[in-house]
Amino acid sequence: MNLKALRLFRLTVLQGTLSGAAASANLSQSSASRMIATLEAELKIKLFERINQRLVLTAEGERFFQEAEHILNGVEEIPKIARDIRAEIDETLRIITVGPIGASLLPPVIDILRDENPGLKCKIDIGTRADVESQVGSRRYNLGLLSLPVKNNVVELGIEPILEARTQVLLPISHPLAALDIVPAEAFADEPFVSLRANQIWRQRLDRVFESIGKLPNISLEIGSSLLVPKFVESGYGLGVMDMINSAFSDSTKTVLRPIAPEFWLPYACVMPPAGRNRLAMHFVELLRQYVTRRCEDDPVYGQAVRPVQMS
Repeated sequence: MNLKALRLFRLTVLQGTLSGAAASANLSQSSASRMIATLEAELKIKLFERINQRLVLTAEGERFFQEAEHILNGVEEIPKIARDIRAEIDETLRIITVGPIGASLLPPVIDILRDENPGLKCKIDIGTRADVESQVGSRRYNLGLLSLPVKNNVVELGIEPILEARTQVLLPISHPLAALDIVPAEAFADEPFVSLRANQIWRQRLDRVFESIGKLPNISLEIGSSLLVPKFVESGYGLGVMDMINSAFSDSTKTVLRPIAPEFWLPYACVMPPAGRNRLAMHFVELLRQYVTRRCEDDPVYGQAVRPVQMS
C-alpha cells in the first residue's frame, strides 16, 4: 500500500481540502486527486464525496480514518524513535494508561522510583484503552497499564499481571443500600444505572452482574468514559459499577463503594511492547507489585477489595 497516499488522505481529512493537503505534500492538485482515486480503488472503499465543492468523508471513509489514524501516527513517530535511540534515551520510562487507573496506581510507585533514581526521566500520558494498546504496540511507550483482557489484534503485547479488583456498586452516600457491608445483586435489580456503552469493559461487567440474577440492567444514562460515572452518580442519575482501582475520581463524601454478591474480580496488568523489555519498565512492574501487596496487608478495606496476583 502506498504510504504517501495514506499520508495525503490523512492531510486531506485534517485540512479539509484536497488543495491544502496537496500543497502540504508538495503535490499538484491533479496528482493528489489521482493518488486519492488510486487509494480508493486499492481499498475498494469510497473515502470522500464532494459536497458544495468540498471533500467530505463518507461513512466508510470516517471509519477507515479512525482505524488508520493510530497506524499513521506510529509511522510519523519513526524519525523520533531513531532520534531517541541515537540519544540513548531508552532509559526514559514512558507510560500510558487510562485516567482512573493512572491516578490510583501511578503516583505512589513513581515516588518510590524517583527516590531510587533522583535523575529519573519519566513521561506519563493518559489515553483510551485503544490508545494504550496501540501506542505500546507501536513502541511509543515502553509500558501501559490497563484492565484485562487486551484486545489488540495487530501485535501480541507482553502482559505482566499485577492485581485483581473486586467489582463493587457505587452508591450515593445517602442511599439505603449504603448501610450494607455487601450488596446482593438482587437488591439493586430495579435501580437505574449510569454506565458505559455496550462494547466497553465496565458495561460488560455490569451486564455480567445482572446476568447472574437473570435480569437486564436499567440504564438511565449511557456515557463514553468511566471518568464521568462518579459525577453522574453523585448527581442522582443512578448507581454505578466500579472497583477500588477505577474509582480514583469518586468523592468519598458523596458516594461509597460496596462489594457486590456474587463476587466478580477484574484483572489489571502492565503491558509491554512485543519484543525488548525496558529495564526501568520491568523495575516499575516489580515495585508496583510490591506496593499493591504492602497496601493490601496494611489497609484491611483495600485488602478486601484488591488482591495481588501471585507470580509463579
